[in-house]
Amino acid sequence: MATVTRVAQWATGTTGRLALRAIIDAPALKLVGVRVYDPDKVNLDAGILAGRPPTGVLATDDNANLVRTCPDVVLYMGAVEKHPDECFADVANLLLAGIDVIATGSSFIDVNAFDPARAALIDAACRRGGSSFLGVGIFPGFWGEAVAPLLARLSAGCSRITVRESLSYAGYPSRELLVDVMGYGQPPQSTAPLLSDPARAGSAFVATASVLARALGLKIGVVEPFRETAVTAAGLTVAVGEIASGTVAAMKLGLRAECGPVTIVVEHVTWLDDNVAPEWSAREGYEIEFDGAPTLRCNLVLGTTGEDRTEMGCLATAMHAVHAIEFVTASPPGVMDLAETASISGGHAWPQR
Repeated sequence: MATVTRVAQWATGTTGRLALRAIIDAPALKLVGVRVYDPDKVNLDAGILAGRPPTGVLATDDNANLVRTCPDVVLYMGAVEKHPDECFADVANLLLAGIDVIATGSSFIDVNAFDPARAALIDAACRRGGSSFLGVGIFPGFWGEAVAPLLARLSAGCSRITVRESLSYAGYPSRELLVDVMGYGQPPQSTAPLLSDPARAGSAFVATASVLARALGLKIGVVEPFRETAVTAAGLTVAVGEIASGTVAAMKLGLRAECGPVTIVVEHVTWLDDNVAPEWSAREGYEIEFDGAPTLRCNLVLGTTGEDRTEMGCLATAMHAVHAIEFVTASPPGVMDLAETASISGGHAWPQR
């Protein structure tokens, strides 16, 4: 008889809702709990939240209630960039309870590179609880960490590796993220946005550089974060509202990591209008470039038949977490290194046809 893994979903935003749907659909997974933040979602059936028939599993906003459902693994998708202390405490408590955790969010991809003190907290919780932890995503969390090392098999050597995500945020509805956190629609010199500080902006991509460097046997020396902005010459109307002329309508965030003979560049390029800073990126999607022998460029596009590409990115992130369940629950306790997860594959969590 096939083993069924007990899974709980933590948070049901866009990515969490898509992960919840995949858990419900997967034949080898059994949904046992859902943690929500919105009071209007409390006590709703998980099926309603996921756009599926009722499951009998009701959403809760009580952490202890979720733990009492005895999941083997929790897919944690809390807003770690906005509430790091709370989210790291949540994850540590789950691990202490003996529950494996797969987490999305840039701060979780390579915790030791991002924050050694928090990494020690997570590691200690794994050891005491006999549990495992893995941070995943797509950018960061997959494209540079998993695909770039694979492409390096084709290279005789290179001087520069560039890993890039390019997205239009014109249709993205979160004003909190775009305006308050990133700084869209604000003067370029404003220090009010959370990511106005290049060091803070670049920190989200430290994990990509560190995991990629480890996978290639490189040692990072100097790290230079950057944040560049471009303003719109005319007013714009986008999903978050009106963007005044002369305010930020495109930006490029990231870092350059000097690794001896190789420089790793990680870029996150976004815009609200195609006419603002078009030289930063030729198209929406994901790119990896090797400047070496041979020169190499690899492109990935999510959503090739008219789908909303931001939502497709959220779906890809959700599925990376879901497909990691089998790997994580079969692994020994401890903090897992994304550079050593090449054996994770897709398919086993697909619905039966």
